[in-house]
Amino acid sequence: MDIRSTIRRRISIRHYESRPIPEELLQEVVGSGENSVALDDNIGIRLHLVKEGRLVAERMTPLTGARWLFGSAPHFIIATSEEKPLFMLNMGFRMEQMILFATEQGLGTCWVGGMFAEERLGTFLGLGKGERVIALTPLGCPDTSFYGRATHDLFELGAMNFGRRKPLQQIAFGPDWDSPLETEDKELLEALECARLAPSWANTQPWRFLVTGKEIIAVADAKGRYSSVRDGKHYYRLDVGIAMAHFFLGAKEMGWSGSWQVIGFDPAQVAKAHAIPDGYEVLGTYRR
Repeated sequence: MDIRSTIRRRISIRHYESRPIPEELLQEVVGSGENSVALDDNIGIRLHLVKEGRLVAERMTPLTGARWLFGSAPHFIIATSEEKPLFMLNMGFRMEQMILFATEQGLGTCWVGGMFAEERLGTFLGLGKGERVIALTPLGCPDTSFYGRATHDLFELGAMNFGRRKPLQQIAFGPDWDSPLETEDKELLEALECARLAPSWANTQPWRFLVTGKEIIAVADAKGRYSSVRDGKHYYRLDVGIAMAHFFLGAKEMGWSGSWQVIGFDPAQVAKAHAIPDGYEVLGTYRR
């Protein structure tokens, strides 16, 4: 899989053809998520494939479950996780690997993080103790008709900056907060570009990256814009996990052997050392 090309062409699909996906391909998509790289192997996750999309759509909100939106999807995958520290970050990191695999297969997906009733979906799935519904994605063939394109464009109009991503200089800095990133390392810039293109709730793009020598620090804007904290679930951490996955996969494709460390360090100490202001969280470090 050419992951960097896949990252560049992935878009959120909000209307689908009704024809079902072959069983073998459905299992491959779920398997890609189950075998994905984790940020914390001690956090158990499950990816529930629901082949009858209407069973999920009817348990969503009137907007998202309507036939004109995600109710058109023939299938859904619902992601659940143990509620442990960093569970949202870990799920963003793992589920995005699955979504990119599905994109490579020509399938449509769309992150749905809060536009559903967790209790209704949880009862439907039969969750274990301490298990939460984190996110879901419709899965199917994108509707490429005028209607399908218009649905996508309408939602982009309501997103921050009309769906356009922030320029790299607004999300990537040098060793200290707000110091400009000064590098001619093309591979580093490419990995950061992969992260820049990540999807996020309402296109808020809450990730920031500090580059200090061979180390990259992932930071989250934790101010909770656009109701990004709901029922104990910090969706800005989910979004940063998605961006971290893009960075990791892009770097890996270019031959880097590094990985993200999310435990075993003191976030407050890192924040102080790099003048990271209040309202931001240090979530991980990557060393080349």
